[in-house]
Amino acid sequence: METSKKMKKIIWIDVGTHFAQEHNSLFGPNLKFYILILRRFIGGGLLKRGRFVDFSDLKDIFILRKKIRGYRKDIFSIFVEANPKIAHKKKFYPSADLFFNVALTNERFSAVSIAKLYIGHGDVLSEGNSIFSEKHSSSDNEHIATLGVSTDNFFNELNVYLKEKFSNFDVLLRLNCEGVEDDVIYSAHKSFGKKLKLISGSLKDVEELKGITASNNLDNYMESNNLTFVKFSSGIYSWPDAHKAILGLIED
Repeated sequence: METSKKMKKIIWIDVGTHFAQEHNSLFGPNLKFYILILRRFIGGGLLKRGRFVDFSDLKDIFILRKKIRGYRKDIFSIFVEANPKIAHKKKFYPSADLFFNVALTNERFSAVSIAKLYIGHGDVLSEGNSIFSEKHSSSDNEHIATLGVSTDNFFNELNVYLKEKFSNFDVLLRLNCEGVEDDVIYSAHKSFGKKLKLISGSLKDVEELKGITASNNLDNYMESNNLTFVKFSSGIYSWPDAHKAILGLIED
């Protein structure tokens, strides 16, 4: 039995990792973090190009980041990214404990498939590439192939693995997976149950790609099961609340 089994772990499952912007907001190299803050301050704070944060929130970001980094050894990070073109750029994922280059799908009759990842605006590295062609009104020719794994199978197998590795853990789910967010949440909750403590990221694509009914169903499901959600994106304005929620989970 590993010594890691003796300590409670926070399992950070990041679905739709892209360049790991959210994870790096806490655990990325300090120099890159400070440069990013400076660039965003100049762009959003001084030039008013985009959204920034006020001084109080900026202070919270620095304080919370330092506190959470002190718990790094207690966090086991799992990255899930569908795009093989990004996955091949290994520089983005040095902080991952596990990495899966797969697209999570809502397939109900096939555990594994070859999925089409549709390219948005001709940018193969875009944050918005999706298995739904409707996302950018992409033609069938504008895609790359990737391995698709159903959300049910992925989280069932991941739960088995984690139970073998850690005797005590809670799950933080961070997601921005371009329309599959509802299926990811349903499957993760079915597998992890009460261990799923915090959901963060963006859920707007559920409504945009599947409609208001799917979005309302997800909202109702999360509310009835007391699933906590906090917005968490590459936008610095989302970091204070997200970082507070993550620290609260760690120190609970």
